[in-house]
Amino acid sequence: MDHSRRLRLTTLSRVLRTRVTRTAYYGLAIAIIAIAVATLANAYLQAGAASLGAIWRAQLENPTLWLLDSMPFVFLLWGQYVGLVVSTEASAMVLDETEDLRGDNAVLAAEARRSQRIDPLTGLVNRSHFVDSLEADIEAAQLSRTTVGVIVVDLDGFSEINQHYGQANGDRVLVAMARRLSHAVPAAATLARLDADRFGVTVTEPASADELERIAERIRDAIAPPCPLDGLSLQLVASAGGACYPDNAIDAYGLLDAATQAMQDVKSRGGDFSMVCSKREVRGVVMHSLSAELRRAIDEDELVLYLQPLVDVSAAKTYGAEVLVRWQHPRRGLIMPGDFIPRAERSGLMDDLTFWVLRRGIGYAARLRQGGRDLRISINVSARSLLRRDFPDNLQKLMDERGLPGTALTLELTEDTLMADQSRTLEIVERLAATGVQISIDDFGTGYSQLAYLKRLPVSEIKIDRSFVQDMLESDTDLSIVSATISLAHALKLRAVGEGVESSAQLERLRALGCDLIQGFHVGHPMPVGQFERWLRDRDTHTPVS
Repeated sequence: MDHSRRLRLTTLSRVLRTRVTRTAYYGLAIAIIAIAVATLANAYLQAGAASLGAIWRAQLENPTLWLLDSMPFVFLLWGQYVGLVVSTEASAMVLDETEDLRGDNAVLAAEARRSQRIDPLTGLVNRSHFVDSLEADIEAAQLSRTTVGVIVVDLDGFSEINQHYGQANGDRVLVAMARRLSHAVPAAATLARLDADRFGVTVTEPASADELERIAERIRDAIAPPCPLDGLSLQLVASAGGACYPDNAIDAYGLLDAATQAMQDVKSRGGDFSMVCSKREVRGVVMHSLSAELRRAIDEDELVLYLQPLVDVSAAKTYGAEVLVRWQHPRRGLIMPGDFIPRAERSGLMDDLTFWVLRRGIGYAARLRQGGRDLRISINVSARSLLRRDFPDNLQKLMDERGLPGTALTLELTEDTLMADQSRTLEIVERLAATGVQISIDDFGTGYSQLAYLKRLPVSEIKIDRSFVQDMLESDTDLSIVSATISLAHALKLRAVGEGVESSAQLERLRALGCDLIQGFHVGHPMPVGQFERWLRDRDTHTPVS
């Protein structure tokens, strides 16, 4: 009950109480005045004076005064009656107010429920309600042995609209696109805004790949006309992916994830529409179920470390090793990182996974140093983990626990990670470098980086992406890229690392170009810890960390 309602009811009660009290006083005053006047008048008429004795004899001898004496009781009863009537009126008024309040509360509750499931910008249902609705549709389809389809639509290049025209104009475009999509999808379909510029459509029985493709075509046609914005005509296109229950997934999250993967695949090829193919159907279902198991795998040490050697080209000695993680699943066997790391990112487990690898990798590096092998261990770190303010402190704590100096550790970061939040990344990388930890730019050449920014970073090495190394003997363009990257690294006083070396010819070419370190199957495959130690003994040589 809000303040204004309480004030109204309080005022109402006060008014009613005043009316009852006033009525009772009126009745009592009238009775007393009437008795006093009648008694005085009667005494004066009988005795010629209004003395106390005359008044008393008048009371005893005149029956009319007896009737007047009963008037206070009459007015008392009358006051009780009036009080009862007024109380009834008050109760009725309170009941009316209560009903009003209940009605208002019901409206507010309904509005609260609506706000929990409606996207405030577009008026479409939000992701949470969309998933709940999809789950209910799947349960119904299980009983009726029918199908459910999902389409995920993503507006290509929408972030540029926000950047160039501002978020307010971006919101206007989203509202316009939501309106167009509402007219493009079937009336029985559920349309939702899943996230930023991404929308979802649920299609129930009969849902087939052909029907989803027809709906996707209508969606593309609806989005295609230019969108007017302050005198401009913005041309938008969309990428869409579809998936069907039960062919592609067996629950709401799996189905939505499968459609999202299909959308991302077609987006990487330039945009259009794609259904999940048969080969990925089973994999998608299996991988989705693995997401729920990954937490247990981290806690129960089902993950294992593999190491791939890094070799100094000029000295032909082992320089170090890159730590790679695998999942030794109790039923499905060895699972590669490409199959579960994306799941860790989507399920919020990336920090836990990263620190598991750091803890085990640092522990193994300390063990190698105790055995007399001062090899540098390289560990990949995700952007999410790196950008945590406490990351340098937590890493230092892990190294202190094992007595490992920072000079024994290299953290590998992708170009995209370094470019994600430049000021924050620069701060954290500088803190790491101050401890002796070296930084390596992984997969260099596949992302977008600014040399003016990179030269400010305390980076130690650049790893040339394997795609350039593998094709450099057949492609003059790739050879030029490899050569230019090595020259750039040396100009910045950095080490150049060639990844994906699979033949002696590639090795010799990299040696001729001045590459410092190499890594690849020609040198050594990723190996479990025990096998890596045997590999080291077979080579019986290593490069001390300078």
